[in-house]
Amino acid sequence: MSPISAFPSGISDPPDDVAGAVRLTVDGRGIFGVWRRPAVARRPVLVFLHDGLGSVGTLRKFPAQLGEAMGLPAFAYDRLGYGRSDDVDRFPADFMGDAADRLERVLDAAGIEDCCLVGHSDGGTVALLHGARYRGRVRAIVTIAAHVRRDELTYGQVLRHQKMVEDGEVPDWMARFHGARAEHLLRNWAEVWQRTLYDSWDISEEIASIGVPLLSMQGSEDAYGLPSQLASIGAAVPHARTEMIAGLGHFPQLEDPERIVALAQGFLEPYCR
Repeated sequence: MSPISAFPSGISDPPDDVAGAVRLTVDGRGIFGVWRRPAVARRPVLVFLHDGLGSVGTLRKFPAQLGEAMGLPAFAYDRLGYGRSDDVDRFPADFMGDAADRLERVLDAAGIEDCCLVGHSDGGTVALLHGARYRGRVRAIVTIAAHVRRDELTYGQVLRHQKMVEDGEVPDWMARFHGARAEHLLRNWAEVWQRTLYDSWDISEEIASIGVPLLSMQGSEDAYGLPSQLASIGAAVPHARTEMIAGLGHFPQLEDPERIVALAQGFLEPYCR
C-alpha cells in the first residue's frame, strides 16, 4: 500500500541530482535505477523496493543510511509505471507477483548476483513473493508494512483513494515524484488493489516456502494495515522475526530512521559477512 494522507509531512523533497543513476533494459522496457552506494566486489548489495505509490525518490535517504551503517552497496529502482521508469497502460491483476518475477531480471540487468532485499509496503510484498519464488541470490529479506492478506482496513483505504481519483484529488507530491503520469498511476493502483482485495486474496501459503532469514516490521499506528498482517507473516514463515514498532505509522523508515536502520542493520549483519 501507499497511503496519500499518511505520507509524512515536514520532510523536504529529495535533491534533483541523480548521482549513481542507471538506465536498465528489462523485458524490452526502460527501468530507472540508482546506486545510492556503489557496488563493491564480493560484497552483497542492499536492494530497496518502494511502496505502492512511491519511487526511488520517496525512499528518501533510507537506502544510503542503511548502506552507510552496514558499509554495503545500496541500489533502488522505480518499478514499471513509476517514477522515471517506462509507463504501463494497466497493472496486471497479479501486479505484485509480476513485479516479483521482473525483479529477478532487474537484478540480472543491474549485475547484482548477491543481495538482501529491503521492501516497504507493496515493495515488501514484492520482496516476500520474490523470496518464495527464487533461490540462490538473496541472502535475507527485510519488510516494512508489507501486506499478505485481505484486510478490511486496507480495503477501506483503497476505496477512499479510488474516490480521490474520481474527485480529481491527486496530491501534489505524486506529481513531484511521478510527473504527468501521477493521476494515471493513482487510478491504476487503486483499481488493481480493489480487484486484488475484493475477494479472498491471501499469499500466506505461497510465502511459506521462503527459506532465507526474514525480518518483518510494522508500525503500531499503521492506518493502512491491521496488526494481523504481521501476525500472518509470522504464522506463514515460522523462522521469521516480526517486530511491531510502537508509536510509528506506515512509514517507519522515514518517521524514525535511526531506529529502523538499527533494527535492519542488527538483523542483516550476521548474513552479510
